[in-house]
Amino acid sequence: MSDSISVSEYLLMNRNVPLILLKISTKISWHELNTSTDSEILKIRRKVGEVRSEIHRMMGFVRFNLINDKILFGYMKPEHRIGRLVTDIFARRFQKNMIILGNEHRVWISYYCANSYKRYEDSRSLNEIIEKVKLLIDLDNEVDIEKIWKVYYDSQYIKERENHKLFYKNMPKKHLKSTGNSIELKLNTKTLDDYIHSD
Repeated sequence: MSDSISVSEYLLMNRNVPLILLKISTKISWHELNTSTDSEILKIRRKVGEVRSEIHRMMGFVRFNLINDKILFGYMKPEHRIGRLVTDIFARRFQKNMIILGNEHRVWISYYCANSYKRYEDSRSLNEIIEKVKLLIDLDNEVDIEKIWKVYYDSQYIKERENHKLFYKNMPKKHLKSTGNSIELKLNTKTLDDYIHSD
């Protein structure tokens, strides 16, 4: 991926970049970014690393629902401006499928076929766009993937091996929330009433 996207393009995706770093980033290669010990280039490396790390997390944590067999949608609320890139990556992975990712404030749509992308971005909410797409294709229901994940977690659950601390170490709550994974967030939500048996 680093070959097709320049250092400055990655840096532009970061939500907080000083102009001086943007100017420097246009003149450096990936090799120089990875090998230089210059303090300004080290700052650029850290900012690019933040963006690449979030892209990697979103790729691992986003869960898709189906509207039909060709339209997939999921919740994603990134800190950086990576929505279009992540949507494009999924569109390339699931070719000839429309990929819709978004949250309450922004939606990214991408379709990849015949070595080209068709893209759309909107400032409406994901729910509004999903409802509009359903109306366009006359569909009232979608597959509830959340129920499927619940069945999966219930089937894999072994009481003796329960280790919430390890689970949340590998899947931090912050990242689960940013991708709308409510099933995983509910693992440790017992109340005092769950432990007290009434006679």
